[in-house]
Amino acid sequence: MMMDAESGTETNVGILIVDDRREDLMALEGLLESREYNVITALTPQEALRQILKRDFAVILLDVMMPEMDGFELASLIKQRERSRHTPIIFLTAAGADVGSIYRAYSVGAVDYLVKPIDRDIVKAKVATFVEIFRKDARIRRQAEALREADRRERDLALAELELRSRLRYHNLCDAVPEIVWTAKANGSPDYFNRRWFEYTGLSVEEALGSGWLGAVHPDDAAACWDRWREAVAGGEMYCELCRLRRGSDGIYRWHQLRAVPERDARGMLVGWIGTLSDFEDLKRALDARDDFISVASHELKTPMTALQLNLQGLRRQASGAPSNSQVPMTEKVDKAIGHVQRLVRLVEELLDVSRITAGRLDLQLERCDLADIAREVAERMSDQASRAGCSVKLQADGRLPGTWDRLRIEQVITNLLSNAFRYAPGEPVDLCVDEEEGRARVRVRDGGPGIPQADRERIFERFERASRSRRHGGLGMGLYITREIARAHGGTVRVASTPGSGAEFVVELPLVTAPIAAQATA
Repeated sequence: MMMDAESGTETNVGILIVDDRREDLMALEGLLESREYNVITALTPQEALRQILKRDFAVILLDVMMPEMDGFELASLIKQRERSRHTPIIFLTAAGADVGSIYRAYSVGAVDYLVKPIDRDIVKAKVATFVEIFRKDARIRRQAEALREADRRERDLALAELELRSRLRYHNLCDAVPEIVWTAKANGSPDYFNRRWFEYTGLSVEEALGSGWLGAVHPDDAAACWDRWREAVAGGEMYCELCRLRRGSDGIYRWHQLRAVPERDARGMLVGWIGTLSDFEDLKRALDARDDFISVASHELKTPMTALQLNLQGLRRQASGAPSNSQVPMTEKVDKAIGHVQRLVRLVEELLDVSRITAGRLDLQLERCDLADIAREVAERMSDQASRAGCSVKLQADGRLPGTWDRLRIEQVITNLLSNAFRYAPGEPVDLCVDEEEGRARVRVRDGGPGIPQADRERIFERFERASRSRRHGGLGMGLYITREIARAHGGTVRVASTPGSGAEFVVELPLVTAPIAAQATA
């Protein structure tokens, strides 16, 4: 490093760039070209280590993905050498910024982690900052040599300032992360929480440190979290646990995934922990819904299959002339078997519809048809099902209501709504109304059941969701979801109005003409 006589500024400051791609080396070298910098490039980790043995560098720009030795391993070797252990390392990668890689980068001593393509101005600014720090350190060392003990205090002050700046930079980075980030001492006692923790839980610094963070954990989860955390600290192993965390704004508990990885020094000694708390509520609900659906689907499919098997066994005995205690005529057994097959077909069709909707393949076969006529046919076809449920269907349809729709899909919508009414309001009258309002066709199905709580009126239109968790009502929890998607594909909507204890009314609104392009886009 040389000194500019006029400005007193050190020139020819060393900057090391390590990358196995020659074109990337040349691009960075051109970006940082300056009379104040001496940019050194290395295509291999071995070449980089040789350069580090020759001189000091203000900053090292290090590629993560290299064939013989990755950037993390090279950084560990650099930090093991006393002369270069404090050299700032900026990782560069084209592989993305996953949390695990970021943790690993900082655990080996990196000061930053940038994802390619990099911002030229940001890289230049960061390098300039570390060059300036390097120059300050150099001046401090010269002053220490000249002033001995007196000037050594000034150097210590500058180093403390640098450490504080690095810590503030780390905290600022953590505050920018949308997840909760925390750190703990080697003994497992938390000593830092980022801003997101306080925004979410409302706990102050004093309340959260030590074991105070457990105050935000659900009482049913706190003991298990604490015990397993102590086990992880004792064994120095990664910690992962699910717990419910209270949101300070409304007191609601949401599931979070609590993770922590041990932070070790170059000798492998445990020096601390870096952890996160990630909101897991939506994913856990989806997993719970999936497990519940699998259980319900198994039950729904097994019931008709068992009954069908018994009917077929009875038919086989009657057909073979074997003695039987049953007095049920063969035709009645055949009718029952057909009914069970039809139920299985409907269940399979619902599963296929959900698959088509998820894959965006809900195609509409549009034609001119009469909505009142469709409603009348569906009501007549479902009269036996209504009788079995003890329900009477009253159809209100004044005159004709023509439009352009997919007739079979509209039949499916009305069938789903009536089946839903029969299932949840047995023994109650059901009103099926078809009319037109403000240029849009409407289908309304009103029942006299127990009604739907306000909190459930959006949920019931999602996949695998049902108004009641009880299995006595049956169903896969897909009928209303399919109804909503069919309505959307037509450019329409579906909603529910209900007063608990006074029944529910489902309303489907459709445009009188469904545009094919709009239908495809919606699907």
